[in-house]
Amino acid sequence: MEKEELLHRQNKMLSCLIGLPKKILSLHGRDNITEFVLHDLCQEDCFNLRRAAYFVNNPDFNCLKGVAGISLPDVPQGLWEDIWRQGEMFSTYMRNSPFNRAVRGVSQCSMQKTELQEGDLVKEVARKLGIERPSFHSVDMKHDNHGLFIFEKSNQDDGSIDRHLQNGASMLGFCPVF
Repeated sequence: MEKEELLHRQNKMLSCLIGLPKKILSLHGRDNITEFVLHDLCQEDCFNLRRAAYFVNNPDFNCLKGVAGISLPDVPQGLWEDIWRQGEMFSTYMRNSPFNRAVRGVSQCSMQKTELQEGDLVKEVARKLGIERPSFHSVDMKHDNHGLFIFEKSNQDDGSIDRHLQNGASMLGFCPVF
């Protein structure tokens, strides 16, 4: 990637990230804010992810639970112009999305309570969800919980997003978990 193109790409990505807190606040009271944030993180102007899944790991309750998942190849193009303004349509789609339902159906023992290493657990969960080339980030959250963000890049060679992915994954920790 040329330097100018890289700067343009990073500006678009950072613009997306900077706008998320305001958007999160605009959906106060909705129980699926995480899905909205995950959708934006996956967009081409942000991290350009093919698939992404978010889990919360709670060692105190010995539980790793799927919260939200999005598979961009499965999202019908042109379904909505702006998910933040057409929230009900997006929410209906996400309730019926097979990938999101599969992610939300994941419920197993906490990573701290199993013999599996984090990387092995990620591979196991990714295989079940059909994420072919998984990468992941772990994020510390309040109340000693941990967020687990598993994703597959649309372009495996795109290293321009790597240094910002941890911050993007951290945005999911600001969303309520239902």
